[in-house]
Amino acid sequence: MFKKILLAYDGSEYANKAYEYVLELAQINGGCEVYLISVANIPEFVNSKDEVDEALNAAKLYYGKILGNARKLANEKGIKIFTEVIPGHPVDSVIRFAEKHECDLIVVGKKGTSGVKRYIIGNVAENIARHAKCSVLIVK
Repeated sequence: MFKKILLAYDGSEYANKAYEYVLELAQINGGCEVYLISVANIPEFVNSKDEVDEALNAAKLYYGKILGNARKLANEKGIKIFTEVIPGHPVDSVIRFAEKHECDLIVVGKKGTSGVKRYIIGNVAENIARHAKCSVLIVK
């Protein structure tokens, strides 16, 4: 059914639940490729390129460890997985990545649902679902 599944992964509780779904889907759809990406959301307003580089390097180190742990679990289950840390705005970056790699499904974890957090965080999953060209699964 699915040939390429993309999971936007940040190591949070919801992302971990989404990862469990992705692993199950990958096993059901034997032979599908799984892309696990973390987006390093770099601040728009910085004083220098060095600040951007520093923030990006810190994000790559942090997410690299998280993605490495996730990759081990997939490898143990015999699932073909690719991981990458990419800079940019979360919504735009996830959608661009999915289009570039011709993903059939984007999976995201649902985050905060109340107050300001909903508008800052939950809005990412909602906007991915709204603007993606492929199917989107939001895991609660």
